Amino acid sequence: MSGSVPDVDGSATAIAEPSPQIRLVLAETNHASTVANHGLFSACIAPEHSELRRESDQPLSDAPRAVDDNDDGRVATEAEVRDLLHVVDRIPVRLWIACIAGILERFVWYGATAPLQNYLQNAPGGEVPGALGLGQAAATNVVNALMIGSYITPVPAAVIADSWLGRYKTMLYAAIIECIGATVLFATSLPAAIEGGAALGGVIVACILLAVGSGGFKTTVVPFIADQYDQPEFRVRTQKTGERFIASRELTITYIYNAFYWAVNVVCFFADSTPLLEKYVGFWLAYLVPCCCMWLAIIPILFGRNHFVRTSPTSNIMPDVATALRYGIAGSFKMDAAKPDAQLQRHGRHVTWNDTFIEDIKRSLLTCRVLLLFPIHWLCFNQTFNNLISQAGQMATYGIPNDMMKIAGPISGILVAPIIQQGLYPLLTRHQIAFPPISRMTLGFALLTLSMAYTTLVQNLIYTSGPCHTTPLSCPAAHDRAAPTQVSVFLQIPIYFSGALAEVFCLTTGTEYAYNNAPERMKTLVQAIWLAMAGIGSCLVLAFTPLTRDPYLVTMYAILSGLLGGATVLLWALFRNVDEVKEESE
Repeated sequence: MSGSVPDVDGSATAIAEPSPQIRLVLAETNHASTVANHGLFSACIAPEHSELRRESDQPLSDAPRAVDDNDDGRVATEAEVRDLLHVVDRIPVRLWIACIAGILERFVWYGATAPLQNYLQNAPGGEVPGALGLGQAAATNVVNALMIGSYITPVPAAVIADSWLGRYKTMLYAAIIECIGATVLFATSLPAAIEGGAALGGVIVACILLAVGSGGFKTTVVPFIADQYDQPEFRVRTQKTGERFIASRELTITYIYNAFYWAVNVVCFFADSTPLLEKYVGFWLAYLVPCCCMWLAIIPILFGRNHFVRTSPTSNIMPDVATALRYGIAGSFKMDAAKPDAQLQRHGRHVTWNDTFIEDIKRSLLTCRVLLLFPIHWLCFNQTFNNLISQAGQMATYGIPNDMMKIAGPISGILVAPIIQQGLYPLLTRHQIAFPPISRMTLGFALLTLSMAYTTLVQNLIYTSGPCHTTPLSCPAAHDRAAPTQVSVFLQIPIYFSGALAEVFCLTTGTEYAYNNAPERMKTLVQAIWLAMAGIGSCLVLAFTPLTRDPYLVTMYAILSGLLGGATVLLWALFRNVDEVKEESE
């Protein structure tokens, strides 16, 4: 690290109990400055963190140590790791600076995409704001293409980050690209640009730039944030009272991601308010706000450049990875067949990698296989960005912009995350009920399935209500789209609430799982594959294009409910043994 930055002390202790879980509680610290809201982000750490007890991971001595006033910060012994309470370590300020950049970028993404469906779908002058009048199907395809791009580009961005530029430079260049995209979107949404016919071309260029910039940024910022905590070993932390704890990297990483994603929900709340600007001022102002914020996001990146932990990129490992995978497939789909000794004995080949490289690939593959069902999850979750906005436009909104209803998602996330992490997890721990990662993901899948089933019922209620029944806003009684059905838009709130619960159980867990279980030199790549699952989900949405119009929306939501229900069963049936193996290893 070049340059020192003061630390912020955050301490949440993990009480070792006769349970397959670890419970986090608040602990006193000996520093005046502490991380805010410990309890808000305290979490019951699931068995994926069994590394906490693996004695072979660290070169620790089992010799007893006397209590010393100068013990604070030294490497812990095996006995101390086993016997002392585990805590979240002090968080470096540089890490929160990196978080600020990530949080601002998420505000830009959600702020720019919130008005996009209306901007593309509706013509100007109607009850629902619009600019281009492309219709629901075409607008949904454009939004989905943007989503696909933003979740597919992380894969090449990860290769660039891990092999050439490093995470910091890749993140910076991606932020600049996203800045340009946000600027183009704002400039071509000005009334003069729309009247001059520049809006369609502008939004296409902007979507490409936003997809590339956002994809490259988010695949690097997530591991980059965790990189800023650079303590790989268990260390002793001593309080003023003399009580000692063990600072744990695994607990600290979990705390960091919980805090980061909670903050993302907070900024999403404000980002989703841009439709107010769209409705009462114009699209140009709705896009000016995220444009300015994206340029501001570059400031913390540049400000911390001399203080950030910046890992040097390794040589391009992708050719070796591809070759090793090919050899493993040829060896009856066993990666051990690609190890140097096996290749030399069976084929007389001398390969450029070692056994550790193959073990890293195996570990990455085992991590990625758990994520393979997530495209179905994203297929349903991404309805928030398009079809649910259109559904709200068919309902009685009481003056609320239809594309502002998804603000209920961030509000729900802000409320439920601390309840789950400070209430549910400790309750389960007290009763010694395990709740490991696959179990959490399966519950998230189930909740989103119920959300899709409820969405089907709401759409059916719209079709059975007047004045236009199965053609909302399109019959003469709609008075040129000015008279929607009288079904209340507030019926959508349970959809977003269930989605927020699913996000806590699925998406945060998935991000932690991808980072904690990936080998060091493949963390960005595995994170990119995790994000690519969302891109595949957006690709699947395109197959439903013929159904994204009236009167077929009930059928579409019913099919989505069935697909996600099946994926929920498969996730539990295929991967619950991953939880069981980890419990046994503990």
